[in-house]
Amino acid sequence: MTLSNNDWFLHQHLATTLDERLPAIKAVPQQIILAGADGNHSHPLLHARYPQAQFTEYDGRADYLQAALAQRKQQQSLWQKLSGKLPPQQASHRLPENETADMLWANLSLVAQPDPVAVFENWAAALKPDGLLFFTHFGPDSLKEVLAYWRAHGIEVAAPPLPDMHDIGDMLFHHGFYDPVMDMEKRTLQYASAAGFVADMRVCGLWASLQLADEAAAEAALQQGWASGELRDITLELVYGHALKKLKLPENAALVQFYPQRRV
Repeated sequence: MTLSNNDWFLHQHLATTLDERLPAIKAVPQQIILAGADGNHSHPLLHARYPQAQFTEYDGRADYLQAALAQRKQQQSLWQKLSGKLPPQQASHRLPENETADMLWANLSLVAQPDPVAVFENWAAALKPDGLLFFTHFGPDSLKEVLAYWRAHGIEVAAPPLPDMHDIGDMLFHHGFYDPVMDMEKRTLQYASAAGFVADMRVCGLWASLQLADEAAAEAALQQGWASGELRDITLELVYGHALKKLKLPENAALVQFYPQRRV
């Protein structure tokens, strides 16, 4: 799949909205993991906010890494060109479990991985204790019009595995994080054609998460749906989350806190 900068509008919207939460964070991360390439929309925002931070980008999708790198090369400053300082990339969804990152930023990378619990455990193992996690995802109401249309017209499809945001918060709490904060917004997108819809869903990762028995038949049905006017408005549920990495204590150990007495 060939990706251009115009294909990433959802990633751009989510990155910008998530970045607006950062002024409330007092910590200044020095090591930041970008878990998932997003057309280079997150890195400039984070680099502007944390100019001394070191970044590493991970994604198991080679074309996503290539698209992000191409955008960085187009946008890099003269100093960056001379110094060659661009974030190193690793072609893997799995992160090193060495507890060295101060922040982990994941913009729509969960949708490319079928087991969120395993992902959260891997993310926790990559972060230092009290390290910051910020991520975006899709909620279960996404594509509800398309799924209903397919089923009404005999297209076999299973809904993508998109947990409710409250379930995601519970997963985070039980798999390496504390103080998870979740919120969501619903957006209605209007598409003039089925081809435009499918192209965007491929880039954002939702298309690959659909379990279609016959992809060609599904696309043909969409074309009929747009031609008849039955399909046009598409719902996306956009989920935002952040949390802190738990301190992992040795077995049979407990954290002891002392509270000095206040003098009267």
